[in-house]
Amino acid sequence: MLEKNRDKFLSQNISFCKVVTQEIYADIWDFINNDVIRGIIPYFHEENVIQGLLNRKNWKSAIPDFSPVYLGMVFDVETNTYFDPCFSPTLMNIDKEGFLTMTEKYFRQFKDKHIAVQLSGGLDSSIIIGLLRHFNIPFSMVGMTSKRFEFRTEHYIQKLLAEGSEKAILIDYEKHLPFFNLYDVPAHQYPDLSSSNYGSDLAMAKKCKELGVEILFSGFGGDVLFATGIPQNANECNWKPQVFVDTWVAGIAYKPYNVDLVPFYAAPEIMNAIYNLRRGMPEDIQKRWARTFFKDVLPNELVNYTYCADFWGLYIDGLLKALPEIEKMHKLAHEITGLDYFSDEKFKEIMKLDLLNCKKELYQPIEARISLVTWINSLYLAGLLN
Repeated sequence: MLEKNRDKFLSQNISFCKVVTQEIYADIWDFINNDVIRGIIPYFHEENVIQGLLNRKNWKSAIPDFSPVYLGMVFDVETNTYFDPCFSPTLMNIDKEGFLTMTEKYFRQFKDKHIAVQLSGGLDSSIIIGLLRHFNIPFSMVGMTSKRFEFRTEHYIQKLLAEGSEKAILIDYEKHLPFFNLYDVPAHQYPDLSSSNYGSDLAMAKKCKELGVEILFSGFGGDVLFATGIPQNANECNWKPQVFVDTWVAGIAYKPYNVDLVPFYAAPEIMNAIYNLRRGMPEDIQKRWARTFFKDVLPNELVNYTYCADFWGLYIDGLLKALPEIEKMHKLAHEITGLDYFSDEKFKEIMKLDLLNCKKELYQPIEARISLVTWINSLYLAGLLN
């Protein structure tokens, strides 16, 4: 690939380690071609998806010659591999007033930026909204909304929060379902599950652009900080804030619109404060501690009631509607790679499964397969494959 064409490709915010020499490459665009793609190992990507983000150190690269090095990973000289280090809390005495003082200082770094919050209707993002209002910090809100029965509570909370003085834009989820317009996914160097939701993130990024938003806060990581049990010993903390950052989405969907996607709960000072506030507390799936601690900045509905969103209906509707497109991409992947993994027989085999069966062991391999064919298709449409 000519050097002058490099700038047209977007960054996933990852680098790559050449397996043989251990050299680090900021990108591998110059190495992507038909021969490399014919040599990929699809089942490694599928196994990685099943293992999950918290086990990235055990992942095997789908591209044998290069291993992806994700943002926040560090090198272990003993094992000669990259891994995700855990957050190291600093023990301190802190109360609600101290937390608010520290949080206001954190927000101060964005004082000259137009900020927004992803308005999901859930507790974690609502806490961010409540804190910004408490400090009288101007901001906007952008989110996906649905009138489906299973999102009735989220929809109500979104409308409630959107009634404030801030500018709020809610986008109809039905028009941007999972697997929406996979042919529009830009070229990327390595397969990623987040490509399946590119359509909804792109819609939010465009609305942010319209509003002039520069910083978009997400609630990623709130489940970890508020719901998991907190060990007394700081050395036993297993939080990995780098996985709160969806680097694929941040780089591919938002960055082209000059929007920085910022996970509020990944900020070291926020994590450290919440660790100390909840230190020694058991698992709290319903986040009752958070609802009580933040009650002064939250609607009563979030303080006194708990609920859980169910995205399965959106997911399966998006999958079923996108099947013709996915099948075409699957055929293209087979034509380019020649790998049996992408054969028509394999596609028919997996599509014979009960797609309405909401089980991880069923949908994770399907998601992995779709992200693989989306990746190959994106490279083909960018002219890197033939």
